[in-house]
Amino acid sequence: MHSHITRRHAPCLITAVALLSALPAASAAVTNLRCEYLVNPLGIDVVKPRLSWIIEFARRGEQQTAYQVLVASSEELLKNDKGEWWDSGKVASEQSVLAEDNGKPPGSWKQCHWKVRVWDKDGRTSDWSQPAAWTMGLLKPEDWQAKWIGAGTNRLL
Repeated sequence: MHSHITRRHAPCLITAVALLSALPAASAAVTNLRCEYLVNPLGIDVVKPRLSWIIEFARRGEQQTAYQVLVASSEELLKNDKGEWWDSGKVASEQSVLAEDNGKPPGSWKQCHWKVRVWDKDGRTSDWSQPAAWTMGLLKPEDWQAKWIGAGTNRLL
């Protein structure tokens, strides 16, 4: 069976191509999220961790002109685009390496979930990145608590 386009089908094909080309495509994909150079690290001892990401643009010659970072206490909040620890809002910046978390410090042993999106030079927004996470370490001396482990006081005579 041969497939060919007749004059009757041509207007439909032209309309379909025009509609598909008019759909807004994500301008970029944000990947490789890192906190202090690490992927999903545990025990970060920096009060304001620095975040990095890589941008894969759909077109040549693109660049990031702005970003938005969300940091939340749970993946559920992040899925709902809520960053109670930090919502940077739209930050006009080309920076994608070591952007400092300027949000509310979460405190020792807290797990932080985060994601980022970027804007290109034409003002198009990428989709949100896949979520990443980091866990805070012990930040203050009083956070360190332990019991002495050693020989007992009962001795055999």
